[in-house]
Amino acid sequence: MTIRTIRLGERELAYTLARSSRRRTIGLKVGPDGLSVTLPRFAGVSEADRVVREKAGWILDRLEREARRAARPQLQGVDGEEIGWLGGVLTLRVTAHARARTALQQGEGVLDVRVDQALDPELRAATVRRALARWRRAAALELMAPKVTGYADRLGAPRPVVRVREQASRWGSCSADGSIRMNARLIAYDEALIDYVCAHEACHLIEMNHSPRFHALMDQLMPDHKARRARLRASEAPGVEF
Repeated sequence: MTIRTIRLGERELAYTLARSSRRRTIGLKVGPDGLSVTLPRFAGVSEADRVVREKAGWILDRLEREARRAARPQLQGVDGEEIGWLGGVLTLRVTAHARARTALQQGEGVLDVRVDQALDPELRAATVRRALARWRRAAALELMAPKVTGYADRLGAPRPVVRVREQASRWGSCSADGSIRMNARLIAYDEALIDYVCAHEACHLIEMNHSPRFHALMDQLMPDHKARRARLRASEAPGVEF
């Protein structure tokens, strides 16, 4: 693994370069640590620079998004924080109770978490953060899985296995085996934008790339998909980052 630098317009960008014997194409990933490029075993280093230049717009957009995300308040797990939920926020209410088991209940505009009163403040906050991560994954799966399968049904595609993960850079992905992975962080966004990602991944069950056929499928499912995509790219998730 090496660090390379490249100039993109007025910006000098450093990225991590690695090789993989399993890759057949060049892989790009933008995350909290910046851009990483993975080359197939026998590809020349100049190919990495070429692809980075070709994808400069996408890369710089993702890097800016990561910078904005890093600047947002991070979840502490304390009373009064705002948790993103379907384009709005839920106010976190943390209370102590006389049980070891953590209990979480979602109400109108609030998210109540009850934790063991015997825990010290630091461990209590860590317990709350873990409970919120579990809640978000479960809520995301409950909401998104039926949406994805519904779109698959409308396309006449096989129903996929839908999983939810907390992903740094992708809202969703579709594997060659027909399984779909959705990002739990999407639960903070407006439901119309969640629908867009679900439809997008369902179309990949039929067309794995972004060919004209793929866009025709999206037109069929969601005539305003381009506007929704633009909204998602421009949107900031409400609430704290976690």
